Amino acid sequence: MGALHIDRREGGVHVFTLANEAKRNAVDPELLEALRSAAVASDAEGARCLVLTGEGPRAFCSGYDLRVLREKGGSEERLPDVALQETLHALERAAPPVIAAVNGAAFGAGGELAVACDLRIAAENATIAMPPARLGIVYAPEGLQRFVELVGLSRAKRLFFTGDPIGASEALELGLVDEVVPEGQALDRAVELAERIARNSPRAVQGMKRILTLMRRRELPAAAVAEVEALRRASFASEDAQEGIAAVLERREPRFSGR
Repeated sequence: MGALHIDRREGGVHVFTLANEAKRNAVDPELLEALRSAAVASDAEGARCLVLTGEGPRAFCSGYDLRVLREKGGSEERLPDVALQETLHALERAAPPVIAAVNGAAFGAGGELAVACDLRIAAENATIAMPPARLGIVYAPEGLQRFVELVGLSRAKRLFFTGDPIGASEALELGLVDEVVPEGQALDRAVELAERIARNSPRAVQGMKRILTLMRRRELPAAAVAEVEALRRASFASEDAQEGIAAVLERREPRFSGR
């Protein structure tokens, strides 16, 4: 099980570190709850900027723990990734800006954790991939929308339809990250930027973050909500999802049947 390390630094900068290095900082419901609670608590404490990173040099976050995902499947009332979306919403609703220090691989849930932050600093060895199509899973509309807003509809389709990873330089060209720094320097640069933001008026910075968040809200039409829910629930319960997750865990190519 992973843990969340919190470093409260001078000037109102709080650094959150996903600490599950044995699983390349994969998230599970408990770690997501810890991150959600930390964002709320730091907001209440008056933090002026938050930084999110992963433990060790290999990964920012390798995604949702697939063993947990396989156990839950689509049989429960709540879909397994609802906890992820709740945490992402908490980061977006937090008054202080959040900066992702992408120190390595950011796959699946890890990629969306980075995208849900206000700014992203990537190490040159970082890679980003959104592989739900390789897992047989229909991704949450909120997550798809976050990528569309950053890279546009066509590029978002390519990222999600292929599941292919992209490197830091391509992510910068696409607008998926804001800056690329040498390997091992993502956290230092993110903290430097956070300290710069924290010296500004918190009322002004947080007010503008709130306005920008309100400006980007795009809700699905009511008629589409049930259709999206049905598509997603069917995918989590499908044979393709079972095969996709098993293939990753067994380190082999999936054999999808479309069922």
